[in-house]
Amino acid sequence: MIALTAALTELLRRDGPWTEAITRQATALQSARHLGDRLGQANALTDLGTVRRLTGDYPGAAGDLEQALAIYRDLGDRGGEAEALNETGTLYRLRGEPARARAHHQQALELARAIGAAWDEAHALAGLGRCAIAAADLTTARAQLGRAAAIFRRIGAPEATAVTAELAALTTAGPATQKPRTT
Repeated sequence: MIALTAALTELLRRDGPWTEAITRQATALQSARHLGDRLGQANALTDLGTVRRLTGDYPGAAGDLEQALAIYRDLGDRGGEAEALNETGTLYRLRGEPARARAHHQQALELARAIGAAWDEAHALAGLGRCAIAAADLTTARAQLGRAAAIFRRIGAPEATAVTAELAALTTAGPATQKPRTT
């Protein structure tokens, strides 16, 4: 599913066929429901939520991701749960809700570490780093993004390039600032 989401995201960023992507994910969801495939439903909901987020349909994305998270938890799919938590964290950060974003990424981080899911761990660290940037806490942002980039590089994930670029931009942004954390 991660590869599908990454491929879909890259395709949409390049070509922008939002309606087609939403239709395909909705069809996948409908098929999974028809077959009684709960894991397929959760995967389709996660992908649909991601596409809706990319189109700016934040309420639709939130609903899809909440449903996916509930199904993953019900099934005991901790990897799916970590991914849905990270996607929800990204959604909340983009909606301007940094505390909720941090909470979701932190949950994803703890879960990813518990199950040894390096990609989800790096995704969570990157999300926490981006939340720190939004809070103007560049010291924390550098640390989190640095850890994320190192993990992405170690596992050969393509996200390493973008996170490394974000980190480089922070390094040239000037002196670090440290703001008190609010939780």
